Amino acid sequence: MSYTDRNSNGNQKALTGGIVALIQGGLVLALVNGFAVTMFKSDPPKRPEATQIKLEPLPVPPAPEPKTVPDQQVDQPMLTAPIPRLPLPTNEPLPVATTLPTAVPTSFDSREKIAVALPTPTETPALFQPRGALPRNDASGWVTTQDYPTAELRAEHQGSVRFRLDVDARGRVSQCAVVTSSGYAGLDEATCKFVSRRARFDPATNADGQSVAGSYLGTIRWIIPRD
Repeated sequence: MSYTDRNSNGNQKALTGGIVALIQGGLVLALVNGFAVTMFKSDPPKRPEATQIKLEPLPVPPAPEPKTVPDQQVDQPMLTAPIPRLPLPTNEPLPVATTLPTAVPTSFDSREKIAVALPTPTETPALFQPRGALPRNDASGWVTTQDYPTAELRAEHQGSVRFRLDVDARGRVSQCAVVTSSGYAGLDEATCKFVSRRARFDPATNADGQSVAGSYLGTIRWIIPRD
């Protein structure tokens, strides 16, 4: 029994080894064929050569022959001079005066005066336009509510004062005069006092552009502030 078992095991091992060898050989052949297919590519098919087909040009139609038109004779009308309805003047000699006109001398008195219009001299235009004195600072700050005279404020006196300032060539106030009074001496005096002190001017100029003395007219209205 032990002999037969050994023989049977040996046969099975030989059979198994042969099958494994066949499988391995098949795998090797498959791998070799695969590499051969991927590594050796077949040449692409050749493209057929193109042949050029010659086309015959289209026939050009012949140009039409010009047609000759016979000259047509146009009958021109005969021009005839119209018959004048008025009789033409005859070439008769014109009468010629035989006497010549004589000039009659006129008497001339040398004592007569002849008026001759003389040209009037034209005035030369001024180089500069004259102007009066102009305020340089704000006129609303010349007099304020704090400048209200105490006596007039207690008496509740109000009114407007129209004044005139004389401005010298340097733009300074040289004199103040009340043109229209407010009716209260305190208000009139306060107006000239503060305006003369605080007003600043650009002096007046003449036609030559030079600074000259001038004047300025203004009005101050005194109103009691109501808080």
